[in-house]
Amino acid sequence: MNIQRLKWLSALMALTIASTGIAKESPAAVTQSIEPATIALGEASRLTIAASGADTSEITPPMVNGLEFVAVGQSQRVESVNGVTTSTTSVTYQVIPREAGVYTIPGAASGTPPVVLTVNPGSGGSGPSRGFATAQTPQVAPGVTPAGRADMNADGSAFVRLHLAKHELYVGETIPVDIEVGMRNGFVASLNGLPTLNGDEFTLNKLSSEPQKTEDVIDGKPFTVLTWHSALAAVKPGTLSLTVETPLTVRMRTRPDAGPFGEAGLDAFFNDPMFQNFFGASTEKEITVASKPANFTVLALPTRDQPADFSGAVGHFSVSSDLSDGKAAVGDPVTLRMRISGTGNFDRVSSPMLHDVARWKTYAPTANFEPSDSMGFRGVKTFEQPVIAMQPGAQSLPPVTFSWFDPSTRQYAQARTSPLPVDISPAPEERSVAHQLRPQANPSALTPSGSAPADAAASGLRADHVIKGRGAASMTPYYYQPKYLGVPSALLLALSGVWFWQRRREQAAADAIAEGNRPSLDPQPLINVMDDARTAGDSDLFFKSARAALQRDLASKWQLSPEAITLEEVSERLGAKSDVARLFTLADETAYAGTRLTTLDYQQWRQLVMGHINAKGMS
Repeated sequence: MNIQRLKWLSALMALTIASTGIAKESPAAVTQSIEPATIALGEASRLTIAASGADTSEITPPMVNGLEFVAVGQSQRVESVNGVTTSTTSVTYQVIPREAGVYTIPGAASGTPPVVLTVNPGSGGSGPSRGFATAQTPQVAPGVTPAGRADMNADGSAFVRLHLAKHELYVGETIPVDIEVGMRNGFVASLNGLPTLNGDEFTLNKLSSEPQKTEDVIDGKPFTVLTWHSALAAVKPGTLSLTVETPLTVRMRTRPDAGPFGEAGLDAFFNDPMFQNFFGASTEKEITVASKPANFTVLALPTRDQPADFSGAVGHFSVSSDLSDGKAAVGDPVTLRMRISGTGNFDRVSSPMLHDVARWKTYAPTANFEPSDSMGFRGVKTFEQPVIAMQPGAQSLPPVTFSWFDPSTRQYAQARTSPLPVDISPAPEERSVAHQLRPQANPSALTPSGSAPADAAASGLRADHVIKGRGAASMTPYYYQPKYLGVPSALLLALSGVWFWQRRREQAAADAIAEGNRPSLDPQPLINVMDDARTAGDSDLFFKSARAALQRDLASKWQLSPEAITLEEVSERLGAKSDVARLFTLADETAYAGTRLTTLDYQQWRQLVMGHINAKGMS
């Protein structure tokens, strides 16, 4: 028997084994799920109905008053466990609410439990344009696979696809995004990195730690699909385009010889990945797969009616505040806490808190963000500010305000907390001094004999006594008398001469060193340090090196020394609210309070620094 006949026999045996694996099927079952289960009016959710071993033609979208169901995709998954083969078909519907309320969506089949969708008011607007649509195919008819051939790379082995909440947004507005990476089984050897954005017009929050993994059948081919959840924000206005790319390693196969038969059907049969891995030779190649462009209209934030304390926050927020203690003593610190919760771009949420409050001393606040989802889209940001009362009595801390832009109403909103009462008692040392200065009963009374009373020691009083001893002819101190004035004058002149001579030597040496080894104004070495600090997550070193890089760059532009580029100089030339002034301030605050930065913070501040350094000039 030759090698060719052996291959044919092995192929037939494999077909026989594969055919026996599908002889047994699992019982039918229908499940459904909705994600997210709580949304705002104007947003959309996704209802997924999965039918395992059932007739999918009988699955129809539910009918619920106040909700609209739009089919956006269908996928199929086949699993075989212990000889039991399960074929699951999933149909996904976009759920669009028309009004706020709590909706119960009945089960798609008998015995399937219902799901509940909660729609909160206040988001404004509704309709498919604000729903969760696919970037490439906004709406797909039932029974059509959403990831078609147009999403694939050239050899059909992989695809990258975006699911976006909407395509019109404001600068700084955060929207949820799902990134799908599909890899054809047997053709993709490995995933070499996480999906990344192309370009700097958008920022992407940290991807979910573990992607969701599903097995789908697309165009009749088995695919493994990995889905990451994140949030996306635009950093500048305009008509923009976005793509996401992922590095992969794919197997490039060579087709084995079909033998003397050469039929087209057998030719395609032997090109199947299972037989290619067993019989054929293959090589691996690293490629990058990119998604189709998703187009956006990014609107600039309006300048009309913009609050003075607006810091760039965009989303839906609520504000509350409290004190760590309602009672304190003069000089003891209490902590003022302000909590901002909701949905939106929390990287742009900041608050000045309190400053210049009468009878109070305030310090720089610190911030901490606790996300309630894996995307960082929902959560609570807490600001804590130490304050110290300077006077006793019943006092109150003034309200704290926070302003943001609401993209659903297209208007600015502002929240003001209530004043916080606090009872301030005198400091312990003040109470002690007051007790000592309290008048004593009959402090000057004497006994009939003229001596001090018996309880004088207890009252802290004792009789005056004249201390006799050696006297002095003059009350003038020695160092003011003429015969001693010459000595300190001579010593002062000698010390001054030595100090002046030493300073001349040091200055001459410093001038020589500075002339021969003048420091470079090139900011690139500091930019490298800044990038290393960014990788290590060292926010203190990041801001220090960023400020030093800007000092060198501005020194060359303004014809000053780097040491002369201070916060006061920057505020005078560029404005106290400029980005450079904010960075200088944050560099000092981070060294004091240890501010923690997110990946998005590092990216935005680096873009700011590089933008100023690459600018042609700066007044």
